[in-house]
Amino acid sequence: ELKDHPEFYTALDNKGAYLKDNLSTIFKEAGIPAQVNQFGSMLSVFFNEAPVSDFATASTSDMSMFTRFFHGLLKRGVHLPPSGYESWFLSNALSQSDLDQTLAIIRTTIGEL
Repeated sequence: ELKDHPEFYTALDNKGAYLKDNLSTIFKEAGIPAQVNQFGSMLSVFFNEAPVSDFATASTSDMSMFTRFFHGLLKRGVHLPPSGYESWFLSNALSQSDLDQTLAIIRTTIGEL
């Protein structure tokens, strides 16, 4: 089925890129140092000024900020992996409206950190 419908992967890639671009903008506008790594439909958010490319650089991230971010989103119904070292895996079941609603909740949460 997937071989016959390669647009499935394109849609997932587009959703990942959309979230990455918008998350990066939200963090930048809030003045919060963050790196958003994305590969296809996988994302990782690191509260770090430097690019994150391995465990050594990931371990310099602000994990207390991640904890506040995680719990702020959780109380608003957005469920992320609980560790700052884990990736987010997107589903093609997420609609554009779901993505936009998630970004709005993230913007609100970031404003309170």
